[in-house]
Amino acid sequence: MARFEQKDCSSERQAAPCEILRLVQPRGFGQALPMIFHVHAYVDDHMFEATAKTARDAFAKAIEWHVVGRLTGISISDGTRSYSIAEFASVMALAEIANIKASAKQYEANR
Repeated sequence: MARFEQKDCSSERQAAPCEILRLVQPRGFGQALPMIFHVHAYVDDHMFEATAKTARDAFAKAIEWHVVGRLTGISISDGTRSYSIAEFASVMALAEIANIKASAKQYEANR
């Protein structure tokens, strides 16, 4: 199993906040984007890994591991970046807000 590295990307996240939009499917397109998310957690020196097809499924698995499994050090990776549970929740909320704004603009344009 490949070793998973975590790096501090806080300054990188602040510089490019619009990249979060690819995590959550825009409204009106039907199905979620074809992206694989990886959820990782370490217990002692062992790594647990799960994959999910949507951001929401990955978030649900991370919360399950944290609450039910009482695991710590959980991260969610989209293939390019790694997020803590709190960061990922924030990213999902920002993406949802952006989707609502885009939907409102599209609605106004079609009226």
